[in-house]
Amino acid sequence: MEEAKFRALSINTLTNSGCALPVPLQREYCFLQLRMLCELIALGCLVAHGDIKETKSASLQRAYHAGEIVKRLEKLHPNFYPSPRKLVFNPGHVHLGDYDREFLTKSELITLYGKCGDALHKGSVRQLLDPKNQPPADFRDIQEWGQKILNLLSVHLISRREGRFHLIVVLEATQTGGNVLVSVAESPIQTSAS
Repeated sequence: MEEAKFRALSINTLTNSGCALPVPLQREYCFLQLRMLCELIALGCLVAHGDIKETKSASLQRAYHAGEIVKRLEKLHPNFYPSPRKLVFNPGHVHLGDYDREFLTKSELITLYGKCGDALHKGSVRQLLDPKNQPPADFRDIQEWGQKILNLLSVHLISRREGRFHLIVVLEATQTGGNVLVSVAESPIQTSAS
């Protein structure tokens, strides 16, 4: 998650800096970071769900394609994907409230991963010479994708398959000097009434 934080912040730094590099090169750098972020999210989910025996298979352990990992994890555990949360501090406890802003969904991760591949490859001669295929001269699309990723990762919950344990991840926790904080929470044990 530390790597994800630095990659996301590097997009903000570059797109807001007025860098002397030509815009197409800046866009390529940003799409490379977005692609790496998609892979880090997918790989992070794979690691977080290491309790699922099938995630230890040789084919999943070798997988790097974010879309493939996401699709395979979904079959093993439909709720594997991070769920963004809002920290609500109350006297004596912290509540994980519902998140009310846009964030990168599972389906958008797969879409973004494909867009990044398209942006990082020149394609055919026909595509290269087609004036309709020229990239935008600004960074609005990149900034929107980057913000959705930050919204997803800033504070998120990952529930284990059995639903008893959850990982709570804070991307920049004040208690760690701005570093990532990962906590494990256990759901209360349900007892039946006698």
